Amino acid sequence: MRAVAVVLLLCGITPAMAQKKIPEHKPTVQGTFFLPTALDNKMFTVLTSPLGEGELFVQIPLWKGFGIGLGAKVMGWDLKNNAFSQLDTHGDASRWTGALKVQYAHYTGPITFYEAAVRAGYSRWTWDCSTCESNTFQGGIHLAGTFGYYVHASKNLAFGIILGYGTDAARFTPDLLCLNDFPGYEGMTGPYRFFTVGLGFSTRFEKDSEERW
Repeated sequence: MRAVAVVLLLCGITPAMAQKKIPEHKPTVQGTFFLPTALDNKMFTVLTSPLGEGELFVQIPLWKGFGIGLGAKVMGWDLKNNAFSQLDTHGDASRWTGALKVQYAHYTGPITFYEAAVRAGYSRWTWDCSTCESNTFQGGIHLAGTFGYYVHASKNLAFGIILGYGTDAARFTPDLLCLNDFPGYEGMTGPYRFFTVGLGFSTRFEKDSEERW
């Protein structure tokens, strides 16, 4: 018994935690702040600096860990004003996304769980650049997948780290900045694809007895 207790302590599990029941899945609100990195789009990387991405979803469990959610995401980018030697390109870009989420969550212990999820929706980009007289817009279907691992701080509140990949059915092109081409960077544009790393929270809709782990 002493050896078992030592193993549990080394794994970060106290005897009190080990005796707790695995929580049931409940409706939740999840929010995450991501830092995105653009993939396969050299011109986008040259011209922009990430400000971050945030999302908020309301989720309902359906069956054995599977559930659905509905929410929105917003992403921001700052435009570098020195990307081209003879052009002032200061400004910013933003993306708003509404999406449906399908997730699978599984408790690995009394206070830890992981979640794998896919999101599908529609994104709308807004570009505000000094090279244009007014904002330019574009849109496209949004698809994303994430994997997160969470630890409960209380009965109804958990925090986690989330990795993800997302793409939009749209491309970064010169006309978005009211240009005929990208000087010196011809052929270096591509679709919107992002790898993301984020920190998030998950709040359950259940009466909290103020129990702490």
